[in-house]
Amino acid sequence: MASIAAKDDVEETAKILRDFNCLLEDVSSTNSLNEEYLEQKVSELEEIGPINGELYWLTQARVNELTLLCAGNYANNLEFTAAGDLLVNPKCIRIHIKNRIRPMIKKRHSKLTDQFRRVARTRGGVIQWLKEQTVLEIKKQPLLPYLYERLKNSGTLSQEYLLSIDRRMKRIADVIVLLWSLHLPDSRDFQEWLHCKAQSEKEFINSRLCNFDTRIFYELGHDIQKLIQYDDYKSKFLLTNS
Repeated sequence: MASIAAKDDVEETAKILRDFNCLLEDVSSTNSLNEEYLEQKVSELEEIGPINGELYWLTQARVNELTLLCAGNYANNLEFTAAGDLLVNPKCIRIHIKNRIRPMIKKRHSKLTDQFRRVARTRGGVIQWLKEQTVLEIKKQPLLPYLYERLKNSGTLSQEYLLSIDRRMKRIADVIVLLWSLHLPDSRDFQEWLHCKAQSEKEFINSRLCNFDTRIFYELGHDIQKLIQYDDYKSKFLLTNS
């Protein structure tokens, strides 16, 4: 009876994941994606849990693809804060202060020296106080590193796919640095600036942008459908011994 119940659980989870994936495809355009939506999808998926391991981690990979697409679009459009929030800026940092029971929460887009500017008369004094009196705890990682670590530690995804994630995360960081160095106020000015450049320079700049698309997202979706239909289907995104 226990084995029958376990089989029923796996089949029910497969159905839930199939429905979840259908909903993902409804909002796969960059205009529909933002950090709040992506975090909601991660939370929903974690509530489902990896009962059916291969389907679960391929679905997690699809959420990761949408997150890369969103961050790349932000970087291309000079929305550096939004891109940084997905890539490097933790969602929540707790500040533990000596002799205080409850920690404070760091203001996400502010410097610690600004948040605690009143503890000393000089910036150097504030820095010294922070070193001596506080300990920082990252309570919630930015989404892209969090998803990458989850996928990497699952022991399910292929090394080739994991390397492709790493390459694209580095590309996002490189684009932020490149476009930030131009000191342009918005994406419209960037397009005007680019329009005035020689064709060879345009091509060079465009080749350095995050030219991400949904190809891998839909390939993952195809493999999920095949795995649901055929138990012996082999996805290129999975380790051969997973």
